[in-house]
Amino acid sequence: MHLPTLGMTSLVLSLLVLAAVGVAARRNKVLLVSMDGFRWDYVKTISTPNLDRLAGLGTRAEYINNTFCTKTFPSHYSVATGLYEESHGIIGNVMYDPEFNETFSPRTRESKWWNDGEPIWITAVRNGLKSATYFWPGSEVKIRGLRPTKYKNYSSVDVQKQIDNVTDWLKGDIDIAVMYTPQPDKAGHKFGPNSRELREKVQEMDSAVGYLLDMLEEKELASVVNLVLTSDHGMTEIDFQKKRIEIASLVNLSDIVRKSDKGPLMHITPVEGKLESVYQALSKSDKMTVYKKEDIPEYWHYKNNRRVMPILCVADEGWSILWDKDDLINKTDRGNHGYDNRLTSMKPLFFAAGPDIRKNHTCQPFLSVDIYSLLCTLLEINPAPNNGSLERVRNFIVKPKPQTANLTNNGTYMFPSAVLLSLTLFVFLVFDFL
Repeated sequence: MHLPTLGMTSLVLSLLVLAAVGVAARRNKVLLVSMDGFRWDYVKTISTPNLDRLAGLGTRAEYINNTFCTKTFPSHYSVATGLYEESHGIIGNVMYDPEFNETFSPRTRESKWWNDGEPIWITAVRNGLKSATYFWPGSEVKIRGLRPTKYKNYSSVDVQKQIDNVTDWLKGDIDIAVMYTPQPDKAGHKFGPNSRELREKVQEMDSAVGYLLDMLEEKELASVVNLVLTSDHGMTEIDFQKKRIEIASLVNLSDIVRKSDKGPLMHITPVEGKLESVYQALSKSDKMTVYKKEDIPEYWHYKNNRRVMPILCVADEGWSILWDKDDLINKTDRGNHGYDNRLTSMKPLFFAAGPDIRKNHTCQPFLSVDIYSLLCTLLEINPAPNNGSLERVRNFIVKPKPQTANLTNNGTYMFPSAVLLSLTLFVFLVFDFL
């Protein structure tokens, strides 16, 4: 059938206008997953075929360098915000704030403790995107007046159920989903990093990774979702009975007005006028290093916060700082973390795969605070001020900068004026021809 000239002209015009003002492509989505306490080298000694599969699909680092102290809440909040612990203020799972005259615990949900950092799920919302969190330290709290678009209150949930939920969210209108699972950290604490039980839990988590990859494929998300999988810290062997440092055996406890935390480290506030004598007495132990606040090493990026007490005690690897002979964290635990982040036993793992990630690539170790910049780049949003560096992760990002399109506020690409001009000229030629 021969189309009338006017009909052909209208068709051509319609196609060109749609091309000129329509959507060329949407930004890809992001899924951030943390497996608590998954030490970087578990994959070297334990069979993890699904993590191997993930490595082939994208990029892996042998390990990454996390923040001090290497505990769950501070480490996770550094990943989420791109800030060192002294900057975001979550300096421990337990901490005292002299301004609030209150103590923080993992159950604390008050915004005032968290507002010094802006986590990725808040950055996304601030940039007009939709975020969802399925557990993550701080994700249940209103931060800087905002919450994620969707979030779950922490509870005990099967990891496959989590995966089903987050992939459904991403199949819908969520732009970034964040997911946390407490394993294999729990097994590492209870049985130790060299135990059969730990190996079994690592293999269980590897199976969960396989299930996640399958769900991304099944729900047609693999081509539009960038998966970033990491952990917060590693794990080391401990013995609370044989490797213990008792503060009461070193100093008169009446000279101490307040303490916070225990195990790998302890914060101490001496009675006024007793700082030097308490410091000297504690320094007699050859199984821990004692710092006055001003002498805490700069490379830890830890001392410049009011929640860090005047004295910080950091145990040698595998040793535990306890208050007195009756103090025990847990009589049977065989593993712990929170030690010097330079120790290889404290290093986390890192994998990433997706349409904007280099395939079958191994990158150099970088910093956990760089992950925030990575996420913002993948989402094409403006980051909040942070301590990370995009340069340290740029080598495995293959996301092209639009050469023939501009990104609008809603995440769609629009043709620039030069292209519109060319199309306009082409339209006139078509008219002339018809």
